[in-house]
Amino acid sequence: MPRSSAPAPAARMIGVDVARFLAIVGMIAAHLVPVAGMLAEPGSTAESAGRITDALTAGIAAPLFAVLGGVSTVFATRRLLRSGRAGAAIGAVAVRGALLIVIGLVLGLIETPVAIVLAYYGAAMLIVAPLVAVRSGLLGALALVLGVAGGPVNAALRVDMEPWPPGDQITFEGFGQDSGGTLGALLLTGEYPAITWVAYLLVGVLIGRLLTAAARRGALGRAAGLLAGAGAVAAVAGQLVSNAAVAAASAAASTAAGTLPPGLAAFAGVAPDEFAEYVTSSTLGAPLAPELWAQLIATPHSGSPVDVLRTVGIAAAVIGLLVLLCDVLRTGGRPGTRPPGAVLGAVRAAGAAPLTVYTLHIVATGLLLEPALADPAAFFGDGLPWWAAGLGAFALQLAGVLAIGALLAALGRRGPLEAFVSGAVRLVVRGGDRERAGGTSAG
Repeated sequence: MPRSSAPAPAARMIGVDVARFLAIVGMIAAHLVPVAGMLAEPGSTAESAGRITDALTAGIAAPLFAVLGGVSTVFATRRLLRSGRAGAAIGAVAVRGALLIVIGLVLGLIETPVAIVLAYYGAAMLIVAPLVAVRSGLLGALALVLGVAGGPVNAALRVDMEPWPPGDQITFEGFGQDSGGTLGALLLTGEYPAITWVAYLLVGVLIGRLLTAAARRGALGRAAGLLAGAGAVAAVAGQLVSNAAVAAASAAASTAAGTLPPGLAAFAGVAPDEFAEYVTSSTLGAPLAPELWAQLIATPHSGSPVDVLRTVGIAAAVIGLLVLLCDVLRTGGRPGTRPPGAVLGAVRAAGAAPLTVYTLHIVATGLLLEPALADPAAFFGDGLPWWAAGLGAFALQLAGVLAIGALLAALGRRGPLEAFVSGAVRLVVRGGDRERAGGTSAG
């Protein structure tokens, strides 16, 4: 594997932007294709597309997005930390988190069937902010504790807590009417609780540190290959453990009743195939039960230890492979020296504008999919319109994402929301610098 020379300090890793593009596109597909498949005729193209899309994206795209958020945190703060300005780095991440919460609350005003992730993401980032200057060993330990214990703790707490109503968004109104319940949703009872997402962000921080340190040493290729290989092993191991747990639990549930753990007793007598389908469908942010059997199943969006292991492994493998292909092998071991072509440039630019693309996607689903779902004809007539859901709607929005990327690449600009957030962060950081300078001179 070729050794890579260190890129310029400000150079972006194209592979990371491409991975972010895949995460956003995966989330778009997960929101648009399966919903049409559920209303389609069994065996039809739409039904098959829905099942395949669900298998490839459900519980995978969002964790990849979260891990990449941690990687981006490293890229955004490395200069501040390198110059010894840990307080400024912490403030920069905290401001980003706060702005994501505000943008998420604004998007919550839109009627949409999509569970908007930004407020959850921002809350997790606020928690991670004080940790950006902490040593990697401690971060790894924290990520491990959250990954192993977060799922069981969340499931146990939810037994006695009122879960956040399925489909309800995090909104300004929710904070005004029930601030405690809304805060609890962000941390525990919501669909993307911080107890799980902090673990993903911390893993992303560790990956970002690995890649940036390797790039400085001229060993980016070796680090990316190691990351891809280790991630693939973790993902396969998680899937194998989950498959074995599903088989064992379904066999027990189909043949026993009184001796079953409380959470599994509810499935007594259920056929193994029905049990497997249920426990491998997306949940609302927590494992199906506090017992061990549920923690060993990689139920999508559950945050069970095996779910975290599998999704972290997939994220690491995707990031490592794309960095290897786009930033090492593509440049002959000299990352940052070969500009992307038109297609890769559009993909990279779209991936570098995830907040803008995601926001436009939420607006589009609010305008197109929500009214279609509210129309009884969609369920009792010919199904959802092609431009609202299904492969056609996905292709339409994918074309829009690529057009945005091509435009941004041609103009050499960032996404407008990315520019807004970065500008706000710079103002806060510079304001803090001026305040400290004034205090020093006055003293």
